[in-house]
Amino acid sequence: MKQVVFLMMLLLLVGCGEVQSDGEVVKSVASEVEDTNSTEDVEGTLIQVNAKSDDVIENGCYEGEIYIGAEDTCVLPLECENAETCIARGDELVRILEDEYGSLTAEESVATDLEGVYDLYTYEIDNDVEQILTEDDVTDEDMEYHAELWFDFAWLIPESEREDINQFIVFESGDTLAYVNLHDDDGKYWTLGMNAENIELASETMITYIHEYAHYLSLRDGEQNIWVDLEACENVLIEDTGCFYEDAYLTAFYEQFWNPASEYEEDYISGYAASSVVEDFAESFAHFVLTPQPTDISTMADEKITFFYGSDYFVELRAHILTRAATWLVRAVV
Repeated sequence: MKQVVFLMMLLLLVGCGEVQSDGEVVKSVASEVEDTNSTEDVEGTLIQVNAKSDDVIENGCYEGEIYIGAEDTCVLPLECENAETCIARGDELVRILEDEYGSLTAEESVATDLEGVYDLYTYEIDNDVEQILTEDDVTDEDMEYHAELWFDFAWLIPESEREDINQFIVFESGDTLAYVNLHDDDGKYWTLGMNAENIELASETMITYIHEYAHYLSLRDGEQNIWVDLEACENVLIEDTGCFYEDAYLTAFYEQFWNPASEYEEDYISGYAASSVVEDFAESFAHFVLTPQPTDISTMADEKITFFYGSDYFVELRAHILTRAATWLVRAVV
């Protein structure tokens, strides 16, 4: 859960519709890449800063971008074949994006007096057609805004790596930005919850979504045994968290950095990271994705970021996310 309160700059244009489902009217919004027929200037891409509308090619992508039809998304070329070249590609993208937009991990939200989380609207996600659907009584205007929230996340995270996140909830809260949780009895499918209030910084939107995605990666079935009572855990019991398998990501992170936990502030990415191993993992993962690889490992916080470079899967996933963050930012920041 990411606590504290994006620049929703029409990353995607969406259209509302209604379909019948078991006699109920279900409202839906589908993803659609931004119209390319405008004659107005468009902010630059990594390929051409200050690109004009005539730099836009078929399917709403700019020159140098690749269109992924199954996701209706534009990305930059991955350009890496192994862990070493994926690290280099990721670092290249981070430095270019930092030069263009500033820090990718900047956050500025401030908590309000509204404590707790109050769910407002629930949407089911149809990843096959990139569509959100609801039976809730929501205005077309609100639904289009909620669709922006979901499709921002969907743009940043490859579909193949989020297929089990098939529900989206918009909520109200003064102290929570987003959350994820398991929502089905079979232990497979997950919900992403997002605060209805705008996040002012695009960087904070990115780090929030990536933080929550790290929770999904580390807490899903296969990482922990969700079926056993904690008292009967025969694997790795992490207090107040769960029963984790020996080869789980969080097990390795816990045993290296939280057994015992450090008492020093500089050993954590943020104050929030110090609150639990779960939040420390998520904060460290988000900074792993959005900052260059540390070269001077002087603190445990640096070691925690370096931890993720030990996984070829994480290294390639980082590069994929950054090729998407680059195309997302050029559309989100005006």
